[in-house]
Amino acid sequence: MTYSFSRIDGLLLEGRYELLREIKGSTGAGRVKIGRMLECRYCSTRRANQFRKIAHTFPEALGNKWVISLDECDQCNQLFSLYEGALANAVSPFLTLGGVRGKGNKTRQTGRTAGNEVLEQRRTETGRQFLAVANGYNLNSFASVNSNGNFEIKIPIAGVPFVPRLAYKALAKMGYALLPDDELQNYQKLKAWLLDTNDRVDFPVLECGMSFASIGHAPPFVAGCLLRRVAAKGMHPHIIFIFCAGSICFQLDLLSDHLEDHIPPVPCGAIGINYSVIIGDDKGERLLTFDYGMPIHINWASQASTPQPVETMILNFNPQTLKGEFTPVFR
Repeated sequence: MTYSFSRIDGLLLEGRYELLREIKGSTGAGRVKIGRMLECRYCSTRRANQFRKIAHTFPEALGNKWVISLDECDQCNQLFSLYEGALANAVSPFLTLGGVRGKGNKTRQTGRTAGNEVLEQRRTETGRQFLAVANGYNLNSFASVNSNGNFEIKIPIAGVPFVPRLAYKALAKMGYALLPDDELQNYQKLKAWLLDTNDRVDFPVLECGMSFASIGHAPPFVAGCLLRRVAAKGMHPHIIFIFCAGSICFQLDLLSDHLEDHIPPVPCGAIGINYSVIIGDDKGERLLTFDYGMPIHINWASQASTPQPVETMILNFNPQTLKGEFTPVFR
């Protein structure tokens, strides 16, 4: 099984953006290594003893087993793990429902074991995996039959705490990791901000677009791409970064030093890209189109801990076909 990727979006079709770079990894593919070895693109260290650990370009907690950065030192990797932990907490229910295997090849549990709402993946004695909703969840309180005769089950999701700005930094760091050399000079302030642990920069808005495809056992793949504005003075962001892992897709304006100075403020949600993944076999035949749809836009500027954004998952289940789908309800 192999995975190929395509974009379905008005911005590209209108000629406003070009595909600058795309990096992807999936089950059945070997490791993808990016960057120059023994030269950190973040802090510039060249000390050989600072490159002993494996640095994942995209978070391992989100399922990345394949894409590795050779130009990320151990010290920066340790700092960025804090950001990646916040991002994993922010999308915790998607990782649990998707059965995503993160660090240690384990699937993340959403909610505390002793809490009222806990989602987790379990296995039967024969090794078959299933989703468990545990503890304070009362099925009779949340189940109903809708007008189509389908069962509808509302599953409350624990408010796993995360720091939005750190989660945003995790995404920005991934985008910076993919920048070609000729663009690095335009993102020196972004690099400094990523390395700043005090983070006193006043950002009233850090907009993140979030969309999702089939929520359940998602195919194991990750992909990140950079879209670059074609016109030098175009009235839209210079570079947009898109990242998807299994059921989840993110997009954000990669904040340049000066290349957006001529653009007036735009309302939240003004730019949205419908990103799709085409899943095929080794012969190139298309098996499935994984469409993430248009994103929901969230402001992740806050440095205060807050519950992850999904309040409830709704399972719509057809008892005749035995098919169902999850729909997230955001707070």
